[in-house]
Amino acid sequence: MLKIIGTVLVIFACVALGYGKSAGISARLFLLREIEKMLLLLMGEITYRKETLPEAMLRVSGKVQEPLHGFLRETAKMAQKYQGERFAGIFRENAEKYLKNSDLTQKDFEEFVQLGEYLGYLDADMQKNTSQWYLQQLKTEIEALAGEIPAKKKLYQSLGILSGIFLAILLL
Repeated sequence: MLKIIGTVLVIFACVALGYGKSAGISARLFLLREIEKMLLLLMGEITYRKETLPEAMLRVSGKVQEPLHGFLRETAKMAQKYQGERFAGIFRENAEKYLKNSDLTQKDFEEFVQLGEYLGYLDADMQKNTSQWYLQQLKTEIEALAGEIPAKKKLYQSLGILSGIFLAILLL
């Protein structure tokens, strides 16, 4: 009886891992799309409303979902509070706090942090050009990920199920 219960638990655990990995890919795509939305809104605030970066971040924070909402709010508050500190440092610190453990890959995270190096440093035109360059890269990544998501989700789910069955057979 214990063997059967253990076998069923192993199968369920492996299936859960497969479905969890599958959900992680969808969460990554969602977060990349939210970053794209955030950046478009930020550039609109800076370009058309002529807002300072911290003010634009506060305004945009209400239009995006977590974890970007908290990231933008905290970054804007810290940038207003510590006028002498480099914005890139504040940006990196908050990105690590809010986005490091998200579903973003290490490459996604590093590119996002690199964007912070240029946002608070250059004039509005250079910020706009840098943001457009990053947006183009982001759109390419989103399109590629969106194209491969159905196959990868099915693969992770199938691997979870098959590995669970395989381990169950090994244990019996």
